[in-house]
Amino acid sequence: MRNVLFVTGQHFAEAPRKVDLHFLADALNAEGDRADFLSLRLSQVSRFSSEGRWEYARTRTCNRWVTLSDLRDEYIWVSLIHPFAMRYRLLNWLSGLVFRHYGMLLPEAARKRLPDYTHILVESGIGALLTPILRKLAPKAKIIYHAADQLQTIGAHPCFEDVLKASAKDYDLIHILAEDQRKDMPGGVPILLLRHGISTEVFDRAERNPFTSARNAVSVGDMLFDPHVLTTLARSNPDWTFHLFGRKAQLDTPVANVIAHGETPFETVAGYIRHADIGIAPYQDGKGASYLSQSSLKMIQYTYCRLPIVAPLFAAAGRAHVCGYQPGNEASILAAFEAAKQFDRSIIDTNEVMSWVETARVLFA
Repeated sequence: MRNVLFVTGQHFAEAPRKVDLHFLADALNAEGDRADFLSLRLSQVSRFSSEGRWEYARTRTCNRWVTLSDLRDEYIWVSLIHPFAMRYRLLNWLSGLVFRHYGMLLPEAARKRLPDYTHILVESGIGALLTPILRKLAPKAKIIYHAADQLQTIGAHPCFEDVLKASAKDYDLIHILAEDQRKDMPGGVPILLLRHGISTEVFDRAERNPFTSARNAVSVGDMLFDPHVLTTLARSNPDWTFHLFGRKAQLDTPVANVIAHGETPFETVAGYIRHADIGIAPYQDGKGASYLSQSSLKMIQYTYCRLPIVAPLFAAAGRAHVCGYQPGNEASILAAFEAAKQFDRSIIDTNEVMSWVETARVLFA
């Protein structure tokens, strides 16, 4: 039996919107393995954040272990203060002298459990500050650095990267989601390129077609969302309907054949993806765009459902069914969509798409 601890500064064990850690935890639980969560990056300072994590934490029990199921416990650590990036370089340098020792403040209740874990997955971010103490207290555990995000992209305090590099010897494995991330990882540690799994069973049972007319394209998610792409496509293809999913996935100016569904349950979105004709990944170009698009969960979901994909050229990554366009170039965007219309969906290869159970087996081998 595997006994896994997820150390995260972004997520909670139970949350309205599931991310990769939740799917991995569910996959572990499905095979009879334990998957606990240690949630960080909360303190009295969080009261002044607009993220919403403080408001959510206030609805939970904090600073003690809480049993959520037979195979999952949660510890939400709220400290007096937690490391956060500041506006000025000098302040970051001075605060870093203190913040790098954040892990030493880990509560005793959390420390006592560490020797029992077979695997500890440290999500990129503040969790890196805990790795030295995790290694000391869990000498037999396999410690995995889960590079979900580039530290600079998420605005992490500079000391996070310093500690990550200094404690590289404490990791047994670095898990990257995109080839573009490899160059930024510390040396001397084995690197595993393993893309997201997907909930294949949800797509398989989404048999009901939610569309009321033919010719439908879907755009899922709002990360780096480029509304110009959808506006361009919708105005030039009035006989198509474009469905947007995501809280911030909206156009600057409404277009009649574009439907913004907002934040929608995954099971509902899965039906739209499965029965769509084309998948769109309208990433804006910019810092971090390359690795975000290469590790894109929605593009894997589109692929599983054998959708031709319209996406920027930097996101194509050698995938034949991704019809690439040059961001900002309307002629290029329209040409990519025309290519997607003509693409033979039957030749789209789904062999590399893995379920979350398969992904968990590889990651926590």
